[in-house]
This record gives sequence, structure tokens and C-alpha cells, in this order.
Amino acid sequence: MNNVKKYLLFVLCILMLTITSCNIFYIAVRNVPVFFSHSRAVANKIKDPIKADVRLSALWIGHSTVLLQMDDKVIITDPFLSNTVGELARRVVDPGIDPDDIPRCDIILISHPHFDHLCLSSLGMLEDRSSGAALIFPEGTEKFLPSMNFEFIRMRNDDGYLHTYIGERRTINNVVVTTVFARHWGGRYGLDGYVWGDNSYTSYIIQYNGLTVYYAGDTGYDTVMFKKIGDNFNIDLAMIPIGPCADCTNTGTRTHAFPPDAVMIFKDIKAKWMIPIHYGTLYFAQAQADMPLETLRSIIKTDNLSDMIFPLNIGEQKVFIKK
Repeated sequence: MNNVKKYLLFVLCILMLTITSCNIFYIAVRNVPVFFSHSRAVANKIKDPIKADVRLSALWIGHSTVLLQMDDKVIITDPFLSNTVGELARRVVDPGIDPDDIPRCDIILISHPHFDHLCLSSLGMLEDRSSGAALIFPEGTEKFLPSMNFEFIRMRNDDGYLHTYIGERRTINNVVVTTVFARHWGGRYGLDGYVWGDNSYTSYIIQYNGLTVYYAGDTGYDTVMFKKIGDNFNIDLAMIPIGPCADCTNTGTRTHAFPPDAVMIFKDIKAKWMIPIHYGTLYFAQAQADMPLETLRSIIKTDNLSDMIFPLNIGEQKVFIKK
């Protein structure tokens, strides 16, 4: 190995030990005890989540995975159904639905290629029943995807939303999907996205039959861009991350929203309702899995948002609009 390669390897090792946002080393250490325990079971899992009398509902499967019903369309976000993420982190709670009970999905949304959002084994679980479904992802994510029996749809994101809050709008299976501003980073391993500046990340607006849903994926807060989203879309339901965080009462990092930021995003985009995501399922390096929820509940009480923000239990389904 020449000196340049040795130096690059050294730099990569140092970065891996010092970057704290989605830190591979500390996540692995934090999860050592979890690998010697069993994940908590979810009682009374829903067997038939899609109902004829429902226009809009959401079932929280855990982490950032939500099963949406929008009239006759079924959409799943960042499916994570397996026991582990990249062999480094293990779930502390079982998935909120048995994979065999997930109906055929019309659309599968991938927000970015990090292991806890692009889980290849979980896509494999969906592949047979949802054969030919639209698998939608931001440009750059395709290099991490194996050949699978989905319709691959790559969407632009303004190279990380450098100039605008909208990346691309497309109509897919009669559903209008728009990539919108997020502040995160791409790459597969966390570290590679930092080093090589990978910008394969996005949030989404999903519109169908007069219904509009916002899925944030992973993002930090921005004082301008979310207000633009709110001014240009009439959003019914927002799914916004609240972790990981150590002191969850503080504002978040540049690339991760903590509970105060999540509520600011919710208010900026002017959504009717919000479901918090990206907590409660995995131990990250920073805190207990449910710690973000404690802070969010306090904000909900202080700001009188109990009829607008609905923390769900894993496996719980909420119907927002009936026919």
C-alpha cells in the first residue's frame, strides 16, 4: 500500500471514530447489549391494514417505516422489516406488522441509502407480493440497489437542493410524487457520504385524489425552505423525524431534527396533522430509543398540539380521513 492510500485509510478511520451524527463505531458499541437480548414483541398486530371505508390512514411499523393508505393506493416509506440494520444495530421492538400481512404496495419510497432507510433484505421481503411496484429513490441511490423486481424510478433532487426546494415532480400510478428539500447527506455507510459529498437524499410530497402527505425521511431544520414547502402545498399529514438525540430539548444538528426542530418543521409546512418517526426502534449512539418522545410530549402539552401531533405506538394505525 502506497503512502497516499495509507494516509487516506488513516483519515477514514479517524473520521469514523469522531463523526457523531450517524456514527458507525459508536452505534456498534451501543448495540452490543441489544444483540444478547430479544426485541420486544408487538401485541395484537393488525392483519388487514387497508380498509374500504378509509381515505387516509397511517400504520407506524417502526423507525421511519409507515404504511400509508391514500384511498385505493398503498404506499410504504423506507421499509425496515428485518431484525438488524447493516449487522451493526438490532431492533429493540419488533416490526409493527408481520411482513406477510403487508398488502401489495403501489409505491415504495426510499429517502436515502443509509442502512436504516435503505434495507435491502426488507425490500426482498416485499418483492414477491409487490412485484412491479414503483420503487422511488433520489438520484445516486441506484448504485446501492441490486437488480430487483420493481419499477426503478430515480428522481432528481437539485444535487442536494443547492438552489431550490423542489427537485422533480412525476405522476406515477396516478399518484403525483414530488421530491422536496431535505438537509442530510447520502452515501451508504454514513462516512462515505461525508468524505465524497454524496447528495443522494430527499423528502417527498405525495398527492392523490385531493390528499397530500409529506414524508421527511431524514433532515435537519432550515429557516427558509420548509416555509416554502408550506406555502406551496396544502399538506394533510406530515411524517417528521424526532431523533436521534442526546439532549432532546436542544435544537438539532445540521442534518438531524430533534423534537423542537420537528415541531418547527410541522408549523412551517402548515400540515394538519403530524406523526413523529425515526425513534423508538433502534439504539443510536446518542440516547435511549424512546428519549425523543418524552421531549416531544412535553412540547405537545406546552403548545396545545394534542389534536394535531399524534405519537403512535409501533403497530398502531390511525385513520385520519374516512369516506
